[in-house]
Amino acid sequence: MRAEAPPGTRTEHRWPVVTATVFALVLYVLLPDTLQPIPRWVIPTLGIAAILPLVVLNPRRLDRETEWSRWLSIVFSVLLTLANQAYVVALVIALVAGNIPGPTVLLTALQVWVTSVIAFALVYWEMDRGGAVARRIEGYRDDATQDFRFPQQDNGIPTNAWEPAFVDYAYFALSNMMAFSPTDVMPLTHRAKLVMGYQALTGFILLALVISRAVNILH
Repeated sequence: MRAEAPPGTRTEHRWPVVTATVFALVLYVLLPDTLQPIPRWVIPTLGIAAILPLVVLNPRRLDRETEWSRWLSIVFSVLLTLANQAYVVALVIALVAGNIPGPTVLLTALQVWVTSVIAFALVYWEMDRGGAVARRIEGYRDDATQDFRFPQQDNGIPTNAWEPAFVDYAYFALSNMMAFSPTDVMPLTHRAKLVMGYQALTGFILLALVISRAVNILH
């Protein structure tokens, strides 16, 4: 199946999501060797291999989608999230064991925290209403589930006049990681609540352990 936005459709820009993804891949490369549960080159290599064909298909705006591009985007966002959870586990073990210098652990925690925000933002962006392309093309994947409700969709604006973009989901992921609960965006489905709950739990664990380790360093 292939879909292409009709002329005049307000499609989403490609570069915000590419910039965030590349930034996350760079952070993975910069993580110290002592906290690398998998070879350093694996995630960046897989990430670049996934991004390149997607950029070739939609170099500037997300106005075309094929079955392979849809599945490639979903698989990449899921794998990035799972890989990030492996780093979370490695970081938690290092924090509990206390056998790595404090500044290194704290800096690594910040890197893992940021990549977690980006990874979950990609998941939310892909799962809501069939993805970025489906949200902008009327009649395409209209049966896709709406997982989130943004405030702009409740103020009387017609549904085709405003659609969330990656930046909206990135802000949502950031606020969920910091507040451990939805702020202005409401989850509507069980799967959305489960993913949000897991992200909030990850953020809480990282924050609690980092604070406790920071207190030990100060003392």
